Amino acid sequence: MAASYTEVNWGSDTRVNKNKQISVQQPRWRILYALGPGDVVGLYRDLLEGREPAFQPGKAFSKQFLDWCNEAGAAAHVMSYHSRREVIQDGLHIVENRPKHPLYYQRGLKHHLGSILYGLTVLAEARRERATVVVADSGTTHWIVLSLLSVLRVPVIAVLLNSLWPMGFPPSRRSDRILSFLDGVFFRRVAAATVCISPECERQIRTAAGRLKGPVYQFRPQYREGFLSRVNPVPQHSIRPFRVLFLGRIEEVKGVFLILSIAERLERELPGQFAWKIVGSGPASEALERQVEERKLARLVEVPGRLANEQEALETFGWAHCHVVPTTGGFSEGLAMTAAEAVLAGRPVVMSKVVPAWEVLGEAAIRAETNNVDSFVDAFRKLALDPGYYEERRRATLTAQAQFYDRSQGLGAVLGSVISSLV
Repeated sequence: MAASYTEVNWGSDTRVNKNKQISVQQPRWRILYALGPGDVVGLYRDLLEGREPAFQPGKAFSKQFLDWCNEAGAAAHVMSYHSRREVIQDGLHIVENRPKHPLYYQRGLKHHLGSILYGLTVLAEARRERATVVVADSGTTHWIVLSLLSVLRVPVIAVLLNSLWPMGFPPSRRSDRILSFLDGVFFRRVAAATVCISPECERQIRTAAGRLKGPVYQFRPQYREGFLSRVNPVPQHSIRPFRVLFLGRIEEVKGVFLILSIAERLERELPGQFAWKIVGSGPASEALERQVEERKLARLVEVPGRLANEQEALETFGWAHCHVVPTTGGFSEGLAMTAAEAVLAGRPVVMSKVVPAWEVLGEAAIRAETNNVDSFVDAFRKLALDPGYYEERRRATLTAQAQFYDRSQGLGAVLGSVISSLV
């Protein structure tokens, strides 16, 4: 039987159960968690009604957190900035999509103003709900805005899912250096604790702050047991063409156009030896498809769009010899979960040095110079032509997998431990 829940139109004059007395024990913690852009309401509704997402090998961060809240008897308000405005209340929990102001999606000062405005809504909500603690993901607002929570005497926990700047590319523009300085002030004077998805994120906040007010913890994304083990075994190394898969958002900063240049070079050097799939959707999808045609790469590079269902996802993973994560120096990657998913499927992954995942994936990760076609070509050539080297990297995926199934390293467990120690 599906769980019951109340849906509320945010545009109405009343808030969720504003005047309704709930006959439950007063919670020990009232936690406001400002999430990223995901559709947290849609995900939670699916969970309440017993539906699994079509393809989600990972355990959603919001689900991990709410599971801990249920175990601890904490009341939670999780609030994403997904573009569809909607709210659900289920028992002690409020799950909300609250979009950011349109200014946020513009450039320059307008973008920063939009970010500040959303941060102020988080502050107002914390005050209205008398939150015991506020948790905020990177990207919610500029960190310095949350410094105002210290006036309310509300501890704030920062969750870094993205780095402060692209790994290896510290801020150089004056505006970026100012923001980095302000970030440092927040972590030095305000953040009660910080939770980081990678060693690089931790290094950067220590660099920005110099001295931290609160402790720093790391966590790892968690995955559904057995999901990626259902992927077909890795193809024999001798099978040609050698198959390379990209999974992710289709945009320039993710390096999708770099893949086309790599494919062109390898086809000239080793004709017919490589095949490529670029799977996903995003703002550069049309431009990518157009370039594949214009550069006469359709025979080598397949661009199928989004994965339609779980079976298609498993077949796509199973097709590949290896994966590629060619993120450019223009994106502040926190870890790159697609790299972890490649390793969980038993595939080595070639990635830019700007991708912090290489530190936690060990020998299963092959690093290439960021934005450098020659470096990527060298990496793929060696993987394809040296069976012993490829097998060594493939076996290394087994060593790297355990951390992504260790629930004690998941965000829910780590946040729960941090909240318990602070409040």
